[in-house]
Amino acid sequence: MPFLDLSTGVRVHYERQGTGPPLILIMGTGLDCSCWTSQVEAYRKEFDCIRFDNRGAGKTEAPPAPLSVPLMAEDTAALLQSLEAGPAHVSGLSLGSCIAQELALNHPELVLTLQLHGTWGRAHGYAARKFRAQLKLLETLDLATFYAINVLWFITPQTMQRHPDRVERQIRHIVGNLPDRELLRQQYQADLDHDALGRLHEIKVPTLITVGSFDLALPPMYAQEVAAAIPDSELVVFRDGGHLHNIERPEEFNRVTLDFLHRHRAPLSG
Repeated sequence: MPFLDLSTGVRVHYERQGTGPPLILIMGTGLDCSCWTSQVEAYRKEFDCIRFDNRGAGKTEAPPAPLSVPLMAEDTAALLQSLEAGPAHVSGLSLGSCIAQELALNHPELVLTLQLHGTWGRAHGYAARKFRAQLKLLETLDLATFYAINVLWFITPQTMQRHPDRVERQIRHIVGNLPDRELLRQQYQADLDHDALGRLHEIKVPTLITVGSFDLALPPMYAQEVAAAIPDSELVVFRDGGHLHNIERPEEFNRVTLDFLHRHRAPLSG
């Protein structure tokens, strides 16, 4: 169970598996890096997969400092630099996609390609209202009850109908690995505060954007907004997919993302 003390002042838990060009995987709000398991199993034969728990999630500590997307992007940059793994292919889901945006904007030398899954460039309209509702629910509910409601934004009705036991296991795993209430609140506040939309045109690396057509957390209009802002980016909509389409539809997700990686694969240095 490797840990690294980063220059940003955080002790980060990470896992590294596979051989090939480096690929760093950045997870979303409150979730630990195990949510990338289906992807690592598919990627590890061709890529050096680095996944980690964000500041204040999973096994990574959070020093007393306000959480923000730019701060978590600095953690990601420091991890890549400490592992001497940059430049790397970068893939982020939900909050992780916002972190990936800031990483590409502030440390372009560390990014070979960019994947943004279930993403947004600015929390406005529906997204802002949804994040404020989640913050309000966190003030009054215990975490188990909060996630019993929260899952309605993340998991599609089809998955709930077809795999009720699996959904219950996923909820128990998430709740069992959540940060404390204050750290989770700060991550949701970081979601709400994220605003890179006006700078996304500065991203010059090949970029893949994916979204589920039934994503109720961040509906497709937000992914479309990001795709319109990043020059020459690709947008893939997973029909009937939800916010966590990497978990609900791993085979399709892995096929689409591996195709993108293959088309933009960089040779190993040296």
